[in-house]
Amino acid sequence: MTRPRTSAAPQPRRRLLAVAAASLVAVLGASSCSASGDGAKGAGAGKGSATRTVTDIAGEVEVPAEPKRIVSVDFYSPATLVDLGVKPVGVVEGFDSDDPDLRPKRYHDALKDTPTIGMYYELNIEAVAQQNPDMIFAETRFLRKGELKRLQGIAPVVQLDAAGVGAWKERTLMIGAAIGKSAEIKKQAAAFEKRADELKTTYADVLADNKIAVFAYGQDKTTWGTYPAGHFYVPAWDAVGAKFRPYTEGEHKGEEGSVSEWLSLEQIGKLDNADILLYAYGAKDFVDETLADNTVWKNLPAVKNGMVFRNIPASVVSSFEWGTESLDALDGVLAQIDEKARS
Repeated sequence: MTRPRTSAAPQPRRRLLAVAAASLVAVLGASSCSASGDGAKGAGAGKGSATRTVTDIAGEVEVPAEPKRIVSVDFYSPATLVDLGVKPVGVVEGFDSDDPDLRPKRYHDALKDTPTIGMYYELNIEAVAQQNPDMIFAETRFLRKGELKRLQGIAPVVQLDAAGVGAWKERTLMIGAAIGKSAEIKKQAAAFEKRADELKTTYADVLADNKIAVFAYGQDKTTWGTYPAGHFYVPAWDAVGAKFRPYTEGEHKGEEGSVSEWLSLEQIGKLDNADILLYAYGAKDFVDETLADNTVWKNLPAVKNGMVFRNIPASVVSSFEWGTESLDALDGVLAQIDEKARS
């Protein structure tokens, strides 16, 4: 089962979900040097190759106009690249896993044989260099000291981040612009927003009248924590305008978008300010077995009202097409909630 985490994409989940997310604002820009908006310009790196200037979270970076060998040292960009018809030549570890709670199976199928370059927080720089990339995508807040400079010595690095409600969408648009596919990524974004608006309309009453809590268990199932708005685990709920329960005193250190403190099972009564409880997709046994005989749990308002539901799988959205699939799954969850609310 996945523990709540505060940052980027899931890998082997027990290790991943311990990272704390800092809130950064991604400064996006389209390519600047062409009438098409994709910014192709004259001679640049490489023999007879054109380049493009794109804006990432650190400023402007010059990249190949038509990159051929992309390495992703983050956990976000591979899905977007696959959706745009581009297969990276190197990815972080984890895409060999077909766990449905990590990502939709098609991304596993597309990338399971792609060479790996270490973990996103523990890179093998030599493995990156061996792939001879002409562009690198990196979640730079997880790079260790000196690694960014070393990566930049190998190929142009497009720096990514996605902390905060909706920031993942800006990141995804940036990835599309960086590889010269702004039109395609904007089309995918429009489909996602259209689907989100449909759910907002269909379930307007449920979304307006209820505060939700998305929770999971910690290591050894002896602790629990919740995901707030803006966390990487709840972008589908953010997209439909769900209202999250406020943190209670002593439950959180105050970082925007980060998971609550890990609390003991004796403190699970703190969830009494949620109208709807949503347990992580992999936490069914925890709810059915560990919490089944917990008196405090059984007396929570949401539990007594039957408003406890399983969250969608693969909820860590890393592309617009993935997001649209997540919204389709969320439609099913919201339909269950709506039916129960009306009964």
